[in-house]
Amino acid sequence: MNKSLILVSLMFLIVCLSFRGISEKRDINVSIYPTFNNEKLILNTYQYITSNKDTLSITTLKFYISNIELQFEDGSTYTESKSQHLINLEEEKSLVLLLKDVSNKKIDKVIFNIGIDSLTNVSGNLEGDLDPALGMYWAWNSGYINMKLEGKSSSCTSVKKNFQYHIGGYLPKQNALQQVILTVTQKDKPLIIKTDVAQWLNKVALRETPSIMIPGPKAIAMSNWYKEMFSLYYEE
Repeated sequence: MNKSLILVSLMFLIVCLSFRGISEKRDINVSIYPTFNNEKLILNTYQYITSNKDTLSITTLKFYISNIELQFEDGSTYTESKSQHLINLEEEKSLVLLLKDVSNKKIDKVIFNIGIDSLTNVSGNLEGDLDPALGMYWAWNSGYINMKLEGKSSSCTSVKKNFQYHIGGYLPKQNALQQVILTVTQKDKPLIIKTDVAQWLNKVALRETPSIMIPGPKAIAMSNWYKEMFSLYYEE
């Protein structure tokens, strides 16, 4: 075989391997599905009842999902770069996260943080979903709000019957960042993360704690409760 033919054959092989590598990648959507007691969560108009018999409506639900990682059945992983997503129930487009160039391997686990880690908090990156103008940054505290939930309930003792939870904090004794690990049991279904707010508010006595607005032990306790409201949802 002459050298020219060998060179052409090698180039053909390289091209084939390149296309094979491309075909083994895909873009996937991860959808966020906010609910209350397994019913679709609708802001402002709907009233819901907790296990504590608190009747309430929710006016605001915003939170950060960050540092997304996918673990595959063979033990390999995919880690999203620049991984900070602001989920805002008032912005429908924010409820779908696009992950690019993901392996075609079967996904075993979905891992992510609720909130913004300490490194990002001090990095000075204030663009995109980290823009303070989006209402999730404490200028007075120089840090991000990981989770914001607001609403109204007759159980609250305030004049306007409001409850407000702005949960954040990244310093060592105030760190409210939470990691969520979800195991994928139906691997051929779309990735839909259900966020059932009832799983959080069932643990809260609105009459006793209608507001948390600063970092500290109460905020950390709240973050431990709301991390339990995330699960994978499979459409039939």
